[in-house]
Amino acid sequence: MKPLESRMTEDQLEDHRLEIENRLRNLFWTVTGDYAAEFQPDVETYSNAPELALYLAIRQGALAKYLDVEQLTAYAMKKCAEGAEKSALMELIQLCADVAVYPLLRAERSGIGQIRRSAFALLLEDAPSTPLEKLRQWVIRHFLVLPVSADTGIQAQGERIAQLSGQTDTDRLITAIDTIYDALLAPSTWQTGSLDGTMAVTAKNPSKLRQHQALTDKQIDQVMKEYRSKLKTELLNMVIRPVIRQPAPALSGGDAGDCSAPDPALREKAHAYIERQFGKSSLSRLEQDRINRRLCTGLHQRCSLYFTDGILSNPAIKNTQYLRTRMQEAKNEMYFEMKKNAVRRSIGVLSTMLKQAQLQQQEEDTVRAEYGQIRPADLWKVGRSRDNKLFDCRKKRESSNIVVDILLDSSGSETQRQPQIAVQAYLISQAFSNVGIPHRVSSFCSYWEYTIVHRFRQYDDTESSNRNILQFRAFGNNRDGLAIRSIVDDFKCRSEEKKILIILSDGRPNAVGLSHSGMEPPIPYVGELAVRDTALEVRKARNLGISVLGIFIGDEEDLAIERKIFGKEFVYTQKIESFAHIVGTYLRKQMEQD
Repeated sequence: MKPLESRMTEDQLEDHRLEIENRLRNLFWTVTGDYAAEFQPDVETYSNAPELALYLAIRQGALAKYLDVEQLTAYAMKKCAEGAEKSALMELIQLCADVAVYPLLRAERSGIGQIRRSAFALLLEDAPSTPLEKLRQWVIRHFLVLPVSADTGIQAQGERIAQLSGQTDTDRLITAIDTIYDALLAPSTWQTGSLDGTMAVTAKNPSKLRQHQALTDKQIDQVMKEYRSKLKTELLNMVIRPVIRQPAPALSGGDAGDCSAPDPALREKAHAYIERQFGKSSLSRLEQDRINRRLCTGLHQRCSLYFTDGILSNPAIKNTQYLRTRMQEAKNEMYFEMKKNAVRRSIGVLSTMLKQAQLQQQEEDTVRAEYGQIRPADLWKVGRSRDNKLFDCRKKRESSNIVVDILLDSSGSETQRQPQIAVQAYLISQAFSNVGIPHRVSSFCSYWEYTIVHRFRQYDDTESSNRNILQFRAFGNNRDGLAIRSIVDDFKCRSEEKKILIILSDGRPNAVGLSHSGMEPPIPYVGELAVRDTALEVRKARNLGISVLGIFIGDEEDLAIERKIFGKEFVYTQKIESFAHIVGTYLRKQMEQD
């Protein structure tokens, strides 16, 4: 591959990382047309070879659009179960898929040819060593119309790949991939079989999946489901990096490969980057470290919590991220102005509903007693009965104090609903302020190993702080369990008798395990593992006497996940506009139960 001089300094890369990620992700989404598809942009490649990173994002979008990714994933899983080397197989699938989708891309986007030529030029190698590298170089040189020098085996398989041009039949693509792998990449000890035999491999075939012999069928199914999901993610995010010329590192006495402990300089740099992108921390470093040591344990052992009042309220610098958040706030406020009359009516209705519940708590109940106002109808009991309760006594109901915590999922999956979520949360907060209910409103998302908790208002803030909620912006992933744990940690210490935690989410805890502070990356927070952890944190909160309501605004197919997390105490709505009414109704019932 051609060596490249670095085109961006490390500081430039960190300053523009989010902007680059958004650009690559938008390219992928534009091509695939599926804005719910998951894609992890490769910022490091962009910093040194932007043409390659752009092309790969476009190519991966075309792969998801024109080919059956689920079918390709199933084939890769079963081929690996037979003993195929995963990295070689996945790269071969990418190579064949690239050739297959390119003509379709070119027909839709005339400029893709030049982008592909620039990207392929960066991948040229003078002396490829392995069969896979030689095959890749054959495909690249064939496209660039450069001389190709290859042995008969590479030439034959290269021509087979070239014949896949424009192929959208995933079955035929898999047939070609399987033939090429068996002929060129399979180890000498490989026992080749038919493609039908490969596709017949299932999780319940112990002869094919020996590593799962000790598991039950149900456990095997779950293991294979998670493994398949991981393979699919790899398939949609796999890239081929160019060789980048780096200065030789200075020699030191330590082991350069040891990252078991965080490098203080890298840790400080990562913290400074998060500060620039999300605003200064609302806690001191000492307080923050103390909280992380106490809460970031178990599944979240290599994670960090970051509490902030937001980049608009307390910016480190006014950078691109600051401007983007300001723009989103303007969109939220514009939506609020459009719906102002309806919002005011809703605030009035919700305030009245809560006020009536409060007044009902303060009403007097009449009970039979041994003193009070005499009951003439019971006077016959005198001297005839031991029942001495001949009076009516009026007693005030014991009204319990109430406090509410509202936690909003602000991960990227909520991008399409940002103004609606912001306005509904503002509406609820304003109604709570009107009737004097102490409450806190926060949002959470995850970026790298950090879970960012943005606190819009605290429990005893004045009504004016409600406007901060319109700063709501969706971005990143969501590590729900850790976010809930952090909220409950100080919420449980409130003195009020009735504590209510309301969580608005899309029902899919999901955070890729990445680290930029020199530590080993956190455990990937996906699938059943993430669901169980989130459900555990909800149960812990309820055991502490906190009422937890989950409000689900995701896809109907994820309802089963939401039930696992919240049990019976959750509400499903397809309209975010119902958020305030749901909260008001639930709160009134909680107050009436007293």
